[in-house]
Amino acid sequence: MKRVTLVLMLLAAACGTSRRSVWPPPRTQPVETRRPEPAREDGFYSAQRALRDVLSGELEYVGTGTWPGVERLRACAFRNQRVMVVNAYCSRHEQPAFRVEVYSPDRGRVRIYAETRGAVSQRQRRDYFTFMVEGSPPPSAAVRIPLLTLHMRYEDLRSYEQQRYDAFLPGCFAGEQNQRAVGGCLGALARREAEWAAEHRAFLEQPNDDWYAVVRKLRQLAERYGVDPVH
Repeated sequence: MKRVTLVLMLLAAACGTSRRSVWPPPRTQPVETRRPEPAREDGFYSAQRALRDVLSGELEYVGTGTWPGVERLRACAFRNQRVMVVNAYCSRHEQPAFRVEVYSPDRGRVRIYAETRGAVSQRQRRDYFTFMVEGSPPPSAAVRIPLLTLHMRYEDLRSYEQQRYDAFLPGCFAGEQNQRAVGGCLGALARREAEWAAEHRAFLEQPNDDWYAVVRKLRQLAERYGVDPVH
């Protein structure tokens, strides 16, 4: 009897001191911290938008050197928080032609070319006998070209442009060449020729103040970072 009583007492003590079991919290997956790829717009990267991007912040000098398709002249590259910018004819003494190339990582590339008699920065649209806009979207993933970034060195940007040119990527162009209207779209963009032309018609006929501001800005920078033509 004493033994039974002792056993009951021990069981009661054990029940009084027992605690509810606590399960460990479930293991969670680590949080993804990489920044997502920026969304690409379906519309064209227009000349007007590219010029706004160039003027959106101070231009930081990247480098000066040779540029694909340009022989005697040297190019200068710059960047801000939105785009890489190239003055393809970056000489201390101004040329009668001016070409700017704007590269946006998520929108694509725009080239604007003007030619006149005399210094371009001292002329207006009515004085140009050639005025062209050319553009293309970013290369697709199927094209083996490294992604454009805003942190590229000059040599990397030059290599990117050479690979982009060699790949014959889809693109559009429009404007006036030697006082003759030209235009068209190549590759997958051929069906959007009318849309491209409409997007740039007003700008090509009468460029806005942003165009002249970019010409003046790059002209000032060329006086500091440019190299006169190589003979």
